[in-house]
Amino acid sequence: MCCAVASNDGRGAQDDMRVEGEGEGEAMANTTPPTTSAGTGAGAPERVYVKIPHAGPGQGYRAPKNYQQPLLDLLWRVLVVLMCLSLLVIPLVIIGLILFLPASAGHHNAYEEGFLWLWIPMFLFVEGIALFVAIGIGREALGTSGSGPYER
Repeated sequence: MCCAVASNDGRGAQDDMRVEGEGEGEAMANTTPPTTSAGTGAGAPERVYVKIPHAGPGQGYRAPKNYQQPLLDLLWRVLVVLMCLSLLVIPLVIIGLILFLPASAGHHNAYEEGFLWLWIPMFLFVEGIALFVAIGIGREALGTSGSGPYER
């Protein structure tokens, strides 16, 4: 017996849902539009029966498999921190090589050529942008963005 019963008292589908029987899969809902008959006045509620299909093979309820994995969580956090630090270190290494490493025989580096005034602001801009990007990506990836003391 797997049927739903609906009555005609004007309430919504989610207002009154009851289960009849002991494990037989029957459900009763008081839902149908009100009837307007001149002879009955208030009238008795009309019952409508709807068959509820059983779950097929492989459609039964199973608990989700979201087990805690602390080792993978730790590995993920370490990987995110290392990648965010690499956003700061790689531009530092590249600009350091341009400034202080001679290119080849006969050529001077940027420090010896007198372009230090140009490379210092460039270094500060590049590292500042890399710092803000690393902080933003780190907060998003580690799940700490938006959890400040000023959150409502």
